[in-house]
Amino acid sequence: MTDPATMRTFLLGEVEALEPFGFVAVGPAGHPLHVVEVTRPTDGGLEVRAPGRPRLLPDLPAAVRSALRERGFACEDPADQTKPWVRRVDDGSAAVDLVQTLLVEVFGEKPDVAIDVAHGSHKAEQEARQKLAAARERIEKLLTETAGRRPEQDSDQDYVLPIGDVHVIVAPRIAPGGVVVVRIFAITNVGVNVIPELGLFLARLNFGLMFGRFALDAEHRSIWFDETLLGDQFSDEELRFAIHVVASTADEWDDRLKQMFGGDTYQEVLKGRTDLETPPAKPGQGGYL
Repeated sequence: MTDPATMRTFLLGEVEALEPFGFVAVGPAGHPLHVVEVTRPTDGGLEVRAPGRPRLLPDLPAAVRSALRERGFACEDPADQTKPWVRRVDDGSAAVDLVQTLLVEVFGEKPDVAIDVAHGSHKAEQEARQKLAAARERIEKLLTETAGRRPEQDSDQDYVLPIGDVHVIVAPRIAPGGVVVVRIFAITNVGVNVIPELGLFLARLNFGLMFGRFALDAEHRSIWFDETLLGDQFSDEELRFAIHVVASTADEWDDRLKQMFGGDTYQEVLKGRTDLETPPAKPGQGGYL
């Protein structure tokens, strides 16, 4: 389908047939990143979206984000590439006009470009977000009871819980498929010497652990320890236990790892005793909502 008028008529029929949560995604054949989506929220209206992108893919270029702003689009967190750019429209005709405008004026496609059309629903995604919100409420309540005050949150809105000299991070996530997971982890060491012996030692160490695992961020020369709870039906006891395992294991091994492989412990980073900084990436950060 390449004729703009024919495409417009076809898309108008597809958009007007959308049920709540439903969406139609339109993109030029051969350019899967140049996708524009029309979705129908539960209130019956219509939204045009430039979908967010997983962190494994390149972010929307700055010029595209600027062009979206100029055309009335907004993003709840422009620094988070997984968040969509959204604009509300009055009706199906306005939605289709805006889709065609974005493809040509923002993504630089020709008016008669061949397009691919896909259909789907955001219902599962919405339900997963509701589960995540409920899980976050439970986690925040438990951490508040544990620490005696509301827990701090980092730039990713993950919870940071100081336990002795260890900072445990509790990170609720939605995994692919809409499953809630809770990652509990701590940095043990930074600036380590990344040598084959380190990888072999951590593999052997993990083999002997009953709970949790060590992970090496070779790019940022850091070591983490983490544990994961699957699902949103975890008990308070399970979460407390996982936090204890992460905190106690990190505290037990950080000094030993420093002696063996150099660098500094993360305790020293927190206390300002080193010029090294917090690694910018977290384990398992990709592939989550």
